[in-house]
Amino acid sequence: MIDIRAYNSAAWDKAVERQSQWTVPVEPEVIAAARRGEWQIILTPNKPVPRSWFPPLVGARVLCLASGGGQQGPILAAAGASVTVYDNSPQQLAQDRYVARRDGLDLMTVEGDMRDLAAFPNGAFDLIIHPVSNLFVPDVRPVWREAYRVLRPGGVLLAGF
Repeated sequence: MIDIRAYNSAAWDKAVERQSQWTVPVEPEVIAAARRGEWQIILTPNKPVPRSWFPPLVGARVLCLASGGGQQGPILAAAGASVTVYDNSPQQLAQDRYVARRDGLDLMTVEGDMRDLAAFPNGAFDLIIHPVSNLFVPDVRPVWREAYRVLRPGGVLLAGF
């Protein structure tokens, strides 16, 4: 039996080595623009998420779920959110830490399986950002149960498919 989490972790670590588009950290200019309020993120390959879908970001507690790579998390942190990036790839998380160090961002990274968010209490987040990643698990129901549990009542979940 294949260990899905270990397989996916290794695959994403290799994607970082190959510099796949989802693993290349944003440039300092993108972070500077986000600090000025000029930002966008994508959750699918082609289209930015409409800004009207986001709650106010300043001070918002954001979980970037299966969202390592030095892209969404750092942008949202630069825009004023309190960001936790949760991913199963150590190399993807390293990309987020790299941008945080480079640009002086306060951003936390946690390694783990998106189907198990036991590291977080109920209602811990105001916003969950979840790029296309559910295709990497055999059953998405645990992902959604955990996302529901850690999202505060009235919080926002933005997911790409």
